[in-house]
Amino acid sequence: MGMMERMRSLSPWMIGGVIVTFLILMVLGDVNLPEIFNFGGAVRPTTVVGVVEGEKILYKDFEERVRQVAEQQRKQMQQQGIEQDLDENLVREQVWNQYVNEILMRKEAERAGVFVTAGEIADALLVDPPSYLKQAFTDSAGVFHRDRYVQLVTNPDSYADLLPDDPSIDKEAEVAKWKRNLIEIENSILLQKMQQKLQNLAGWSAAIYSPTYLDRRYTAENSYLAMDYVFLNALSVSLPPNAVTDEEVRAYYESHKQYFKTRPMRKIKYINFPIVPSSSDSARTRKLIEQIAADLATQSDPAKRDSVFTHYFATVGGHTQKVTKPTELDPAKQAFIAGLSVRGVAGPVTLNNKTYFFRLDYRGPSTDTAVRASHILIGFGTNKDSARKVAEQVLARVRGGEDFAKVAQEVSEDKGSASRGGDLDYFTRGRMVKPFEDAAFAAAVGSIVGPVESQFGYHIIKVTDKKTESLEYSEIEIAYTVSPQTKKALLRQAYSVAQQLENGENIDSLAKRLGKQAIESVFFDNTQPFLGSMEVTQFAFGHKVGDVSRPFELRFYGYTIVQVSAVREKGIKPLEDVRDEIRQRLMSWKRVAQLKERAEKLAAQLQQAGTLEAVRTIDSTLRVFSAARVTEQGQLPTGADVAVAVEAFKQPVGKISPALRGEAGYYIVLVREKHPADPNNRQAGIEAIARRKRQEALQNAFFTWLNNLRQQAEIEDYRAEIFSR
Repeated sequence: MGMMERMRSLSPWMIGGVIVTFLILMVLGDVNLPEIFNFGGAVRPTTVVGVVEGEKILYKDFEERVRQVAEQQRKQMQQQGIEQDLDENLVREQVWNQYVNEILMRKEAERAGVFVTAGEIADALLVDPPSYLKQAFTDSAGVFHRDRYVQLVTNPDSYADLLPDDPSIDKEAEVAKWKRNLIEIENSILLQKMQQKLQNLAGWSAAIYSPTYLDRRYTAENSYLAMDYVFLNALSVSLPPNAVTDEEVRAYYESHKQYFKTRPMRKIKYINFPIVPSSSDSARTRKLIEQIAADLATQSDPAKRDSVFTHYFATVGGHTQKVTKPTELDPAKQAFIAGLSVRGVAGPVTLNNKTYFFRLDYRGPSTDTAVRASHILIGFGTNKDSARKVAEQVLARVRGGEDFAKVAQEVSEDKGSASRGGDLDYFTRGRMVKPFEDAAFAAAVGSIVGPVESQFGYHIIKVTDKKTESLEYSEIEIAYTVSPQTKKALLRQAYSVAQQLENGENIDSLAKRLGKQAIESVFFDNTQPFLGSMEVTQFAFGHKVGDVSRPFELRFYGYTIVQVSAVREKGIKPLEDVRDEIRQRLMSWKRVAQLKERAEKLAAQLQQAGTLEAVRTIDSTLRVFSAARVTEQGQLPTGADVAVAVEAFKQPVGKISPALRGEAGYYIVLVREKHPADPNNRQAGIEAIARRKRQEALQNAFFTWLNNLRQQAEIEDYRAEIFSR
């Protein structure tokens, strides 16, 4: 991609607002600025979507950002070959979180006296530009052109001088878009700087560690031992179901309540009405496909088949596409279109659960020749003459018969194309720098030319194909769809169910009569979009047990009726919620305890024998395991067990240990080697750990602080009401 294309592809919200949601969407894609900025006006610009600490979020601002983020994500999905619809409800949730975080951070910064100065923004923009911005001014050899960057940032009007003299390009409008882009970039830097300062403020106390702790961490992380061991697995112990009594469970719960804290939680039951084609919908679609196919089959004359296609193209609907590059045509469709004569018709063809009928409308010379070429780039480095000699040597190698792709992978400094053997795919005029373009278009297919000098270095170019043909084709696409009548019938049924539940019907009994299932959720909190929908979550937290929702239309689920089935307020989880968890924990401990006597007896026998290998004759169900590197993290061939790793470090080398209790069972260990932490590297290692721990503490403290801030903030969310209209 050329530098001007990269310049015009910067997405402002991709660069700006997303930073505050911690760089989740910080990806520089092929986003077209004209498409990003030319969205139509919102229908209800003054409608309030929500209020955060007294600050209103207006519908027009909210929806503009939603559309921008959604468009960017759709382009990413297309580039990655992901063929599915984008769920705009999830995008709205992302954007809502962006707004809430931005407003809360800004208000907290004001209260704390945290400010970001214009000088700080200027330094970040000019002295140390963000990587996503530098990328647009970096050539294929990885060289950042700072002079061009500074010129366009400090004098945005100069952008007009770089645009091609094309009557279709409104230079004034393009410059205005670039200026708006810069404003968003400055705003993103401001928000990022503010976040960094708040992060430091929130985490400074949490980032202080004692020298003793750091010294202990260095020892733990850099010491290891090699050992052999015999493992008695607690899972081999069978216990009756009543081995752990209700009294033991209750006693454990009472003494450990502080570990069972919970935030407000809700549980719901719901019934789904999937929105799928009815039998009549499917029959109608099949009949249409069969009718078109039959009408085409009865006509052997190409002109009459063309007329049949034209008739259904007008009545059923279709679209026409012009193809000037081979890569623009879906290979699956190309297999059916390429062999047609002009006005020839093909179909029915089934692709991706859709049925197509194709007609080739035009095949002829293209005004734009498309060239496919590969190249090897040798950058100038510090000596241009030396670089040319290297390029000439590379040219001699590939002209002498060496595989061009392998040489490109080996020496090309354009790493993006080198990974593909230097392949640049098809391109038309205006896509490459002029010296490269002139050489590629002048060369014959199969020839290798060079060295060709450009501002990026010397290029060795191999032309692999040329296309001067363009195609234009029409297609009728038929998919099995849900008719409006079917959707209305499903919605009426869903409303009927909601009404019956409101009148006191039991949801399980009603679902059974309908041949459906009433599904009960697990407990969830108010930060989770349940069933992919914050509307469902907001309903659950805004209503009491037994309340019934209107039908929600949810992606992947259809029309869904929700009934609140349980409420848990902030506090301690009740015993019934954690009973099974506690029972399993106590059962595991009892299994380990059951092994103690057997393990101690076995350890004494092995110590007397003087070798762990004696276990084979004592108990044939056991074996000796070897671990070459064991740290206090306890990663063993039989699974992680921190408790036994800590004990193993206390054992002398070359001596069989007593039975050691671990988390998963009992172990009998023979330490073969001990490798203490390197004392010569201790100070540097401690400093590295301190830096890492400080960063972790700062990051964790900030997210904890922000999460608590959101929990305590006054936030009014009207999205469920607005977007369900």
